[in-house]
Amino acid sequence: MHRNPGIIPSRRALAVIAGILLLSMAARPVPAVAARAEAAPVLHFAADGSERIDGVLEAGKPVLVDFDLERLPKCRNQYAGGDAWSIGVHYRVDGGPISVQQVTRLDENRHNVKVPARIELPLGGHDLELWFHAGDRAGCSEYDSQYGANYHYAIEQPAVVTFRADWSETVSGTIRAGRGLVVQYDVARLPQCRETYNGVPVWRIDVFSRFDGGPAQSQAVTGPDGESVPAIVDIAPGSGRVELWFRVTGQRSGCTAYDSDFGADYPYPVS
Repeated sequence: MHRNPGIIPSRRALAVIAGILLLSMAARPVPAVAARAEAAPVLHFAADGSERIDGVLEAGKPVLVDFDLERLPKCRNQYAGGDAWSIGVHYRVDGGPISVQQVTRLDENRHNVKVPARIELPLGGHDLELWFHAGDRAGCSEYDSQYGANYHYAIEQPAVVTFRADWSETVSGTIRAGRGLVVQYDVARLPQCRETYNGVPVWRIDVFSRFDGGPAQSQAVTGPDGESVPAIVDIAPGSGRVELWFRVTGQRSGCTAYDSDFGADYPYPVS
């Protein structure tokens, strides 16, 4: 899908020149902001050696790892009446650096119980690889690694909508209900309200989104230094349309300005 690629329509060109596209100081009423709900997919590793996935692994979103401790039962050393062993999940994306999280913790009686590990899947990642290791105070070591092959899971890529400084917008991929939409926004589109305090930027740009005309939610598309950062909009299940618009805010003066296609917002169909 393309929204005005390449050539800037005359009404937008005039707006850029005249500075009237983005009116400040309460130029647009903002609907009540709804809380964001996010249900992470779960990788289950059962005691009988089986695995299953609840949900879809998607780049830019987390996945939870639920590991039954009976899969690695050998290394169970005790010390002073408590467990002196632990199990960790080792993981990496696309063959990159290895990270480790524990899937055990000691309860109030110093006995291990399982805890889910939360793995953040980076944007652009395609393959999640993981394996498990148990170890104890006596030096015992045991692996659950699919006989050395490790466990591999495909990471799906979300749709991406890009808002460029030349006032063009493009979408790559299909926007789907119940999935994520990555928003990439060039901060040059909203040059107003660029306040600083002690040399530090004290302004931000937020993307607002709503589904089928419902309540809005918002999140930042700028970082602490005013740099552009991608935001991920969670598309509500069952929705057929998402609308986006943007607001810059000067956090000391309250200055505001909008990028909203003259109040029409930027609508996209949802599959």
